[in-house]
Amino acid sequence: MLVEEAKKQIEYLREYIRKIENYTPTTMEEEAVYLYVQLESVTKVVQELNKKGYRIGKRKLTTVDISNIIRGKPKDEMHEMAKRMFTKNRKRGKFCGV
Repeated sequence: MLVEEAKKQIEYLREYIRKIENYTPTTMEEEAVYLYVQLESVTKVVQELNKKGYRIGKRKLTTVDISNIIRGKPKDEMHEMAKRMFTKNRKRGKFCGV
């Protein structure tokens, strides 16, 4: 890796940390986006939100619910980041035969 590439990665990670530390989710959707940016797994986000008691109506959340939230129109910078990560992860999975 070139030094310039390493510097860009370091700056990206600093910005990532700043965004995570300064974000305070206030809705279930924001919580889903926030968790996805950290966990990069829809399944893990569903497990966490269901553990916290979040529901749609009276039913537990599903991976489809979370995927739809992430794929929706971004409402803030964190949502934009989650959507980019989600799209990147989906493309990577398709090439790996998943």
